[in-house]
Amino acid sequence: MNSEMIIASLSKVWHLVPIVIAIILLKKFINNKDKKEKMLKNQENEKNGLTLQLRTIKKYEALGYKISSHEKQKMDLVLSKNEKILLIKFNTTSESKSVKDEDIKTFYNDANKYIKENEIKEKVEFRYVIAYMDVLHKSAIKILTDNTYNCKYVVC
Repeated sequence: MNSEMIIASLSKVWHLVPIVIAIILLKKFINNKDKKEKMLKNQENEKNGLTLQLRTIKKYEALGYKISSHEKQKMDLVLSKNEKILLIKFNTTSESKSVKDEDIKTFYNDANKYIKENEIKEKVEFRYVIAYMDVLHKSAIKILTDNTYNCKYVVC
């Protein structure tokens, strides 16, 4: 009885299968096109001297942040604004799914060491800066969207 009901239900919706497949393929095509455009734009920026670091600095300076450190003490960039500090790590990779949870955890641990070593008392937030969203593995996305690590990702 159950199998007859399932077959009867499927026979009524079989014509939707090609539509669903077409939507999935169209979405995949659009995502690949967007990815290629972003990669070309990033390559053009790099050729013109606008590295990921410079783009990030310009973005945060426009938001009112000041560079408070040029030191390479495990932090790529330290920014401050109104008693708030951002510790930033850059990852310039373009390989899909290459940034994993271990990379974020390493940055998190290094950032906490930096806070202790420099006796920072202000509110501190962590930012992991990437050029493409596609480089994040699902394990990294899980950590970056979890407030436990106080770390967010930024695509520049």
